[in-house]
Amino acid sequence: MVDPELLDQAQRLSGERTYSATVNRSLEEFVRRVKARQILDLAGTGLWRGDLGKMRGDGEVIPRDDPG
Repeated sequence: MVDPELLDQAQRLSGERTYSATVNRSLEEFVRRVKARQILDLAGTGLWRGDLGKMRGDGEVIPRDDPG
């Protein structure tokens, strides 16, 4: 069950007009962040080569210290 107060807060913060749009936007953002974290986790392992910062055009990639 979805927490109605959390859903209301997410809708207000996102600016979406409907609960459905709010949930879709939240899920898209969650998936984007997890995928980005997975790419960053591969940095330095030899499994992925490249400069993510250059690919995105935002400069040097700084690894996360917090795994969670």
